[in-house]
Amino acid sequence: MTNLALLFPGQGSQFSGMGRRWYESESSVRERFAQASDIVGYSLADLCYTGSPAELTRTRHAQVALLVLSFGMYEVLGRDRKLPVSHLAGHSLGEITALLAAGAIGFEDAVRLVKVRGEAMEACTAGGETGMIAALRMPVAEVEKCVEEFNADIRTVQVANYNSDRQAVLSGTHEELKGMTSLLEDRGCKVARLNVAGAFHSSFMAAAVPDYVAEIERITFTEPALPVCSSVTGRVYGSVQEIRDALRAQLTGPVRWDAVMSTLTAAGVTRFIEVGPKNVLSRLVSGTVDEAVAHSLDEDADAARAVLDQAVEEHANRPGLVGLCLGAAAATRNRNFDEDDYAAGVIEPYRRLQQLARPDADELTGEQRQEALDLLRTVMRTKHVPDAEQRERIASILRRTGGAGLQVHVEAAST
Repeated sequence: MTNLALLFPGQGSQFSGMGRRWYESESSVRERFAQASDIVGYSLADLCYTGSPAELTRTRHAQVALLVLSFGMYEVLGRDRKLPVSHLAGHSLGEITALLAAGAIGFEDAVRLVKVRGEAMEACTAGGETGMIAALRMPVAEVEKCVEEFNADIRTVQVANYNSDRQAVLSGTHEELKGMTSLLEDRGCKVARLNVAGAFHSSFMAAAVPDYVAEIERITFTEPALPVCSSVTGRVYGSVQEIRDALRAQLTGPVRWDAVMSTLTAAGVTRFIEVGPKNVLSRLVSGTVDEAVAHSLDEDADAARAVLDQAVEEHANRPGLVGLCLGAAAATRNRNFDEDDYAAGVIEPYRRLQQLARPDADELTGEQRQEALDLLRTVMRTKHVPDAEQRERIASILRRTGGAGLQVHVEAAST
C-alpha cells in the first residue's frame, strides 16, 4: 500500500499573478485573502494581481501571500472529501502552512506569525550585503568540505538548505559567496545565484529571532491531526513542544529537506502533491526519489487530482487498523496457560478492541488508534509472543493501514 503526502512550498515560489484562477473561481480562497488582508493591513489581492513584482518579492509580503494562497488551495482540495493523506510537509515557510493544514495552529495565528516572521527576516536584509547560492550536481558531503575549506580563512559561509544528496544552498555575504562560487566551480560544481534578499537560514538571521520567538510564545499550538515533518529535524513532530522548539530554530538553522524526504519514503510515501504556486518541490521530488509520482496542484491540477482520486479509492478498500488488530490478537498462538493472566491480558483487551471496531473506524482519534495497537501488544505479550514477532506483526499492520505516524510510539514501547 502506497501513501500520499502533501507538500507546501516556501519563499521563492511566489510570482505576480500567482493563484489568480484559484482566487477568481473559488469564493473560499477570496474569503481567506480578505481575512488575511484585514490582519496584515493591506490587500493581498492587490499585491498578487495588480502590484509590482518587486513588492510581492519582498520577504514581508511573499511569505504571507504564499501561506494564504497555499492554504486556500488546500481547503479547496479537501472541500468535498476527506483527504487520504498520510503526511504533510513544507519547505521552510511551507512548514507553517503544513501545521495550519494539520490543525496545529489557527488561520489567524498563522497569518500573524508569518507576518512577524517576514518582517523580522526582511529587517535583517536591510543592508543588502548578503545572499544565497545553490550548489548543484555535487554531493553535499563534498560541498560541506568546500565550505569548511573556504571558511578556514575566517569566513562565514553556511549551508542553509540540504535539498537533496546533490543539491545544497549556501548563505553568506555577497563578497564571500563570490569566492565560494569560484572554489566550487573549480571543483566541478554548477553554481546558481538565487534571487533572494538575504542570507536566510543562517546566523545572519539572528536579529530576527527575538520578535519571532515572542510571537511563537503568544500562540496556542495543538497536536497536529496528521503527521507533520519538521524541516529542521526531518522527523515527524511528536509533541507541541517539539513544534515550538523547531520553529524557534528555523530562522538560523538549515532546512533539512533531504531528511524530510528520507522520513517520508521510509514511511512508504511514493505519491506527492505540491499545494501552492509553481512546482519547485514536485520537481525536486521527481529528481531525487525513485519511482515517486509527484505533481503540482497549481501547474497540473488534473494530474494531481487523478493521484488524489486513486488514493481515495485505495483508502476506501484499505483494511481497518482495529480489524487487523482483532484478527492478529485472535490468530496469535498462545504460550501462556495461566488463566488469570489470560483473562486480564487477552480476554479483556480483546473485548476493548471489539468496542473500538465499528463501521466509522476512519473517525477514530489518534489516541484510539494508538490504544488499539497497545491492546494488541498486551495480548501478544501475555501470550508470550517473541519481541521480534511482535514488532513484525505491528509493522505489517502499519504498512497495510498507512499508520506510519503511530510507529514511533510502538517502537518506543518495545525497548
